[in-house]
Amino acid sequence: MEIKEGSLVRYNGTGTVGVVKLIKEEDGETWALLDSTDLYYLTSYLEPIEKVPERKELSGMSLEDLTERMKEEKELMERARLHDENLECGG
Repeated sequence: MEIKEGSLVRYNGTGTVGVVKLIKEEDGETWALLDSTDLYYLTSYLEPIEKVPERKELSGMSLEDLTERMKEEKELMERARLHDENLECGG
């Protein structure tokens, strides 16, 4: 399948999925702008797909489970942010 504007693709490096908004050629390479990240990816690393894959790590979880998981992740990010504020830079 050819990658063109409007194609649904997956970036093999991270599994990012998006629709190609724009194709451009630069320095002999073909790049595609994805709507999901607003970043350009080399088309040689993109794989055309027919549908968005299901997120296996979320399947089968109840709303309560998802809410709890999000709460835990928010707390983890907050602890990391507080830790970063304690860093001092030399000067």
